[in-house]
Order: sequence, then C-alpha cells, then structure tokens
Amino acid sequence: MASLGSNRFKQHKTKKVTKRTSSNPLNNLPQHQITELCELFRLIDTNNKGVIEREDVRTMLTLWNDSAPTEKQLDGMLSDACGVGLNQTLFLTLFAQRLKEVDTPETIKNAFQCIDIENMGTVNAQELRDLLVTKGEHRLTDTEVDEIFSRMTFKDGRLEYDAFTRMFQNCQNNS
Repeated sequence: MASLGSNRFKQHKTKKVTKRTSSNPLNNLPQHQITELCELFRLIDTNNKGVIEREDVRTMLTLWNDSAPTEKQLDGMLSDACGVGLNQTLFLTLFAQRLKEVDTPETIKNAFQCIDIENMGTVNAQELRDLLVTKGEHRLTDTEVDEIFSRMTFKDGRLEYDAFTRMFQNCQNNS
C-alpha cells in the first residue's frame, strides 16, 4: 500500500503547471507608478467620495490649465468610463491602459530619423512644427506645439533628437 501511494505522488509531481498570464494592465506598472496614480486620484477626488465625477475633472483641468475644458474635451477624456464616475480601480486601470499605448523611445527616434534627410541627428524646429500642426491623425495646435517646444532645447533652430529621446525615456522611467 505504501508503494501505491508514493507512485501516485510521483505522477502528480511530474505534471507541468502552466502559469496563467494576466490581462490586467496594472500588472505592467511598477509599484511606484501605481502609488503616484493613487495620489493623483486623491488629488482629483476633491470631495473625497472615492469617485471622480465629471465636475471633478473639470475643476482639476481648470486649475491646472488656467482655463475650463470644453464639453467635447471632457467627453473624450471620460468616454472610457461609460458615463459612470471613476472609482480608484477603474481610474488606475484606464491610466495603465493609456500608459501602455505610449510609443517607445526607439519608435520616437525612428520617426525623427525619417525626417532627418541629411542624417545629422537633428531636425529643423520649423519643419517639425509644420509637421505637427498639418500632418497625421492627431494634429496639434500652435499653442500645443509652443508648450512642447518650451520644454525642449534647440541649437541653431534644430532639435537634437537623440537627446530628446533620452529625455523622454528618463520621463517614462521616472513616472
């Protein structure tokens, strides 16, 4: 009898256990980023109800941008919430999904290389501005480009895109 039990144990021991992969986007975020997003949730939830509602988002954006967002902007931001307030779990999940969609530094560098015809490692600021406001699915306004450019360093009217890509990568690693 003792040998029968040990044979069954050996059979079970050799079974391969497959690990399930999770589709939860929060699993891809580092703990410090989850902590920062939780703090952001608390900042936006000004009435401490545990739910971010449309007026909370409007108030936050008005304070941060010195102007109220349009109804269309609010609709776009809250479309994934399906008309309900955002509890902390939904807020974190939606943010994690958006962060996953951000282009990698390699992708950004490759895009710059496509417009660097002379292969100098730089792009002309005016040409870049023109592309950002006139091309692509998500065109920027001049004001948005001004905001982006205010954070960049240009030399002789040109952007060194390797430095920009490194700066972008550092921002991703710190966030």
